[in-house]
Amino acid sequence: MSATFGVIRSKRERVLWQIVFYIIMLAISVATVVPFLFMASTSLTESFTMMSYPPTLIPRNPSLKNYYEIIFVFQNGLFPRWFLNTVFTTAAITIGSLILNTLSGYIFAKKQFYGRNIVFVLLLSTMMVPGAVTLIPAFMMINWLGLFNTYWALIIPGLASAFGIFLMRQFISSLPNELIESAKIDGAGELRIFASIIVPLTTPAMAALGIFTLMNAWNAFLWPLVVLRANSMRTLVVGLATVQAEFNINYGLVMAGSVLTVLPLLLLYLIFQPYFVEGLRLGYGK
Repeated sequence: MSATFGVIRSKRERVLWQIVFYIIMLAISVATVVPFLFMASTSLTESFTMMSYPPTLIPRNPSLKNYYEIIFVFQNGLFPRWFLNTVFTTAAITIGSLILNTLSGYIFAKKQFYGRNIVFVLLLSTMMVPGAVTLIPAFMMINWLGLFNTYWALIIPGLASAFGIFLMRQFISSLPNELIESAKIDGAGELRIFASIIVPLTTPAMAALGIFTLMNAWNAFLWPLVVLRANSMRTLVVGLATVQAEFNINYGLVMAGSVLTVLPLLLLYLIFQPYFVEGLRLGYGK
């Protein structure tokens, strides 16, 4: 009898802890989602409903006027140009980062050369250096190369990262060496091995790295602000900062631009979320 009561008590305690866990997760989810709902609600109204009390999620007179103004009127209709600038630079950085980081990770994981471990440790040590420390030297180098106020100034510094190389190296290290040796016996070259064996097997890790890189490139603010001068060369985040720099802030206009900036990232994350989770699990599992 005592054993039976003990089992029942253990089950009740487990169910109780699960209920507490779900309540905490629900509270965190609500706290995370509500600000985005207020952002979308404010973007659909012409009045400052953010200042009203009590605050409401559903605007009384919803309107798309703020979206029309931010796209076609604000800064003489430069918002579509900013959007295209962001899409182009983000796509170039993401694709280039996937190629270079995966190739570097493959070399560090499967190739033997003198000083490999030392070089890898030095590479990882750069992750401890704050970005503010390298900002001025990086700017001086870009200016010396004549890339100031060009797309290359945004793309080239983001093509490789220590974190990306580390993530891909950890993932590729878990792949069996027999696959590479078999391909070499069949006469495959290094590029063929990389393209036909390494890349297909590292799809989860590449998807995770792609999401990280895409989000960082899309939301970058300080570096584009430093290396871009022309108004037409700005990215979305830098361009939207000019909306808040005005004397009278139109919160509806700011929120409309924020919604248009966040929406592409949200859609991409929802699409690639399974690869993102799988890449993190396998990439750090070793």
